[in-house]
Amino acid sequence: MSLFKKFAFLWSYSLLAVIVGTYYLFGPDWVVAGILYTYIVIPLLDLVSGNDRTNVSRDRYDVVVNDSYFDALVYSFVYLHYALIAWGCYVLIAGGLTVWQQLGLIYSIGIFGGGIINVAHELGHRSSSTAQFHAKAALLSVCYMHFIIEHNRGHHVHVATPVDPATAKKNQTLYAFWMQTLVGSYRSAWQIEKRLIQRQGYAVWSRHNDMLWFAGLPILFGTFLTVEFGFWVGYIPWIVPIFFFSQSLIAILLLESVNYIEHYGITRREVSPGQFERVNPLHSWNASQLISNLVLFQLQRHSDHHAYAARPYQVLRHFDEAPQLPFGYALMILISYIPPLWFRLMNPRLERWQARAFRAEEIARAVKQFA
Repeated sequence: MSLFKKFAFLWSYSLLAVIVGTYYLFGPDWVVAGILYTYIVIPLLDLVSGNDRTNVSRDRYDVVVNDSYFDALVYSFVYLHYALIAWGCYVLIAGGLTVWQQLGLIYSIGIFGGGIINVAHELGHRSSSTAQFHAKAALLSVCYMHFIIEHNRGHHVHVATPVDPATAKKNQTLYAFWMQTLVGSYRSAWQIEKRLIQRQGYAVWSRHNDMLWFAGLPILFGTFLTVEFGFWVGYIPWIVPIFFFSQSLIAILLLESVNYIEHYGITRREVSPGQFERVNPLHSWNASQLISNLVLFQLQRHSDHHAYAARPYQVLRHFDEAPQLPFGYALMILISYIPPLWFRLMNPRLERWQARAFRAEEIARAVKQFA
């Protein structure tokens, strides 16, 4: 990895700088700056900067993996998000914002919260207790703690199969997918946790059930925020819980929109009843736009992540063979909000992928037959 790219990951802080900086530099009318930056500026920067298809060389792999600089970046975001939530509460109470300005600020912070789920996603795949703690703390801040159960033990096992609630089907709209994944992922996480604690000999409705903690802790934190700011102003500031749970919902829907575009229509071949081929770089949509990948800690190199879930973000690889999205995630999310436009753009690409996968399957069968 070049020194330029290493320090270019500092661009990941840009959204936070935009949200807070524009408020103090230009006033409350610019609380929508985070929205404009995400959905207009970043796609334009992607267009200007082009694609990044470079990979870390084998001889540099260990050095880059063990560089604590990359860890410091992702860990810092957990604390910054809690600070941003506290700052948001303060501005919403004392800033004299109009209703539209309040909505703009809440939505901007919610977008940053979507990035926090990505940070939790990165840390949640690491085995250390420190990483696991910070992953759960990050998910607590957006009321999505069951994600760490379902994503690691559910989605990564069943991705690109009919039983995965986080894999969108061909011609399924984003809005139908939201219902599928929000309900299905929670149900899956509950069943996974239920089986785990029953194997350990504990009752489902007991303190050993993480799902119960994951449901209660965000409510307790929202209550804590409300009480603390209530002591400060001398009344119950209802804007605080409205803000906290609203930014959480925005973050969750943003995360699930990313799931939609990452796995739209992709399926793995069923090799025997209920058994599917191993996940490989053909089984996720990827995007190589430079700025988007810097902001998202290379989440767009999603195929490599699914093939090697423990691989840290800084060494995720680009594969030319992986199906490629035409734009970075931000613009693709906007397109997904308009189903006819999404289908027109993505279905031909999906059909080309399906034909390619079918040809690969035919070749594999032929090789096996004459081996």
